[in-house]
Amino acid sequence: MLNNNNNSHVNIIVDNYKMITGVCYATIFCLSILGNGFLVCALTCYEGLNGATNLFMFCLALFDLLFTLTLPFWCVELLHHWVFGDVACKIMTGAYFVGIYGSLILLTAMTLDHFVVVVFRSYWLTRSQRLKFSKVACIGAWIISLIACRRDLTAANINTYSCESTSMYDEKAVYYAQLILLFVVPFAIIAFCYTKILLTLMSMSTRQKCRTVILVLCIVIAFFICWGPYHIIIVLMSIYDFDPCEHYQLHVAYIICRILAFSHCCMNPALYILIGKYRNLYRGPTDLSDSWVHLYTNEGA
Repeated sequence: MLNNNNNSHVNIIVDNYKMITGVCYATIFCLSILGNGFLVCALTCYEGLNGATNLFMFCLALFDLLFTLTLPFWCVELLHHWVFGDVACKIMTGAYFVGIYGSLILLTAMTLDHFVVVVFRSYWLTRSQRLKFSKVACIGAWIISLIACRRDLTAANINTYSCESTSMYDEKAVYYAQLILLFVVPFAIIAFCYTKILLTLMSMSTRQKCRTVILVLCIVIAFFICWGPYHIIIVLMSIYDFDPCEHYQLHVAYIICRILAFSHCCMNPALYILIGKYRNLYRGPTDLSDSWVHLYTNEGA
C-alpha cells in the first residue's frame, strides 16, 4: 500500500511538471513568433538584406522560427502523446536540430564578423566583402546543420506514445560530442572574441562606449545562461546511469534547464532591439547595415 501511494504521488508530480513544461513551451512559442516575426518583417520590408549584419540577423531569425515551430508538437506529446505519425516525428526532429545547430553556427559567425571589424578595424574589409562572407556563412550554416541533423533524423521513431531517438550509438559519446560542438567550441570563440571587443572598446573614446559594453556583455551572458546549465546537466546525466525515477532531482533540473535553453530563441530579438538596431526603423529607408562599425568607431555617435 505504501509503494502504491508513493507511485501515485510521483505520477501526480510528473503530470504537474508536464503541464508546467507545456505552458512554458507555449509561452516561448508565442514570444519567439512575435519577436522573430518582427525581425523578419522589419528586415525585409524596411531595411533590406543588402548588409552583412542584416543578413545575419535575418537567417538567425529563420533558424529560431524553424526551431520554434516544433514546440507545439512537443507540447502535444507532453500533455497527451505523439499523434502525428512517424513521418512527422522525423520531420520535427530534423527541424528541431537544424534550428539549434544553425542558430549557434550563425551566432558564432556573427561574433567573428564583429571581432574582425572592431578589433582589427580592417579597412580593406569592405561592405561588399562582409556581405559575401555573411552569405557564405548563412549558406554554410544551412548545409552544416542539415548534414549534422541526419543522424538525429534517421534515429527518430515513435516509441509507444512518444517521438524518441532509437539510435544504437553510445549515448555518452553523443552527449560529449554535443557538449563540445554545441557549447564549448561556440562559447570559447564567443568569449574570446567579445573579450577582445570589450578591451578594444575600453581603449576608445566614444559617447556610446558604456552602453555598448553593457549590451555586448548581455549577449555573452544570455548565451551562457541559456545553454550553460543545460549542457552541464547533460554531462551529469552521462556520468550517472541516469534513471528519471531514481535521480528525480536531476530529472527536474534537466526539465528546467531545457526550458531555459529553449528560451534562447526569444532572446536574440530582444537583445537586438535593445542594441537599438531599429531606432530609426520608422524614419524611412536608411542604411544601417554597418551600424556595428559606426557604433564601435563613433561614426554614428
